[in-house]
Amino acid sequence: MSDVVEKYNKNDVKDFWNRNVCQTEFIKSGEPGSREFFEESERIRYKYHFYLPQLFDEIFRNKPGGKLLEVGCGMGTDLLQLAHRGLKVTGIDLTEEGIDLAKKRFEMYGIPAELKVDDAENLSFGENIFDVVYSFGVLHHTPDTLKSINEVHRVLKPDGLAVIMLYHRKSFNYLVHRLLDAPFDGNRKDRCPIERAYTKKEIREMFQSFRKIDVRIEYFITTGYGIIWDVIPRWFHTYLGRIWGWHAVIWAWK
Repeated sequence: MSDVVEKYNKNDVKDFWNRNVCQTEFIKSGEPGSREFFEESERIRYKYHFYLPQLFDEIFRNKPGGKLLEVGCGMGTDLLQLAHRGLKVTGIDLTEEGIDLAKKRFEMYGIPAELKVDDAENLSFGENIFDVVYSFGVLHHTPDTLKSINEVHRVLKPDGLAVIMLYHRKSFNYLVHRLLDAPFDGNRKDRCPIERAYTKKEIREMFQSFRKIDVRIEYFITTGYGIIWDVIPRWFHTYLGRIWGWHAVIWAWK
């Protein structure tokens, strides 16, 4: 079964994410753009995506103090954590709503960042600009995922590092979503119009322009499982995630 509904285009995807800035559906406290709102977004983000802080540390160890671009930064939750670690950050997103929130966040914390609306398939940067490109759960929603990966390669410096998360087809979560016809992101009434998941083989083919790649499987089940998520011990989440995980985290060196 195809994961893509071909009748939709990039503008449809943009409209969806303008209506549904990533994470906002889970935040129940604070006005959007307030400190309470941003703090709640961090609490929820790293409760469920508990492997991310270690991933951020590893990025910094590989490229300490480097220039980092996040493609699809949304409201800037991960980008702020990467900036706290000493990386010089730039964030782009397809949506005005996401960038507006990210700007408020970085201004509130007094941390410099370049933040702007941009297109992952046509990045408005020259070649060999960034030490790191980070993108988490974004490029499987654009019409031409391969083109966006090639853009990542283009803007990276020689020996630059890309850390990209794409949804993993051979996962427990993919099976459940397909059996229930549940959306990967959003809800049944408002689901992202383009959503894909990939096998490891397909990922390696898409990243063949990179000189070295490492595909790591993480994250067993998502926030939508409610109390089931809470009763599973974290060590068991980690163990199952590395077997049937929903996240394929690609480390690719130019």
